[in-house]
Amino acid sequence: MASSESGHAGRQSSRDKLIDAALKLVSELGVQQVTIDAVAAAAGVTKGGLIYHFKTRDELLGAMLERMMGELNTRIGSRKAHAVGASIQGLVLALAEETFDMPEDQRRILSNMLAASSTYPHLMGPAQSLFSNVYGELGSSGPHAGRALLLAAALDGFSLLELMNLHQFTPQQKKTMRRAVMELARELP
Repeated sequence: MASSESGHAGRQSSRDKLIDAALKLVSELGVQQVTIDAVAAAAGVTKGGLIYHFKTRDELLGAMLERMMGELNTRIGSRKAHAVGASIQGLVLALAEETFDMPEDQRRILSNMLAASSTYPHLMGPAQSLFSNVYGELGSSGPHAGRALLLAAALDGFSLLELMNLHQFTPQQKKTMRRAVMELARELP
């Protein structure tokens, strides 16, 4: 549920609406086309209304990344809890499901934000924090840390190859890799 400035459940804040509009623009046009004016127009607010919440384009991009990483962290945590509880196996299975089941619109947004990271590396803090937490947890998983870290890195490599459009795996290749990752993950405690 979106947060609300007025505290009414179910009502979306102006800030959230602006981030939603910016994410939609990134998905459709790419991050380079996201301007303060374009987001204001897409959200149906004045430029001043947008600047009230986000003083600069960088601030808006940072808020977008922060939200995306927060939502990703929530989804991974939820999948982990449903997989096997708080185990390392549950975390790796959750990462695999998130990797292979990512919706196309989210894939486009992440691809565009990844492309922007070369121009705006200072905005990558939320993503770096998420990766640091995940790899930190996996790295402290005792004698199975090596396997857990390797599986997570393989999943991230798969994602990066596709997000950066370096290689697109066939549906059969994805199915084969998913099955292999899941089998290896199920051997973790």
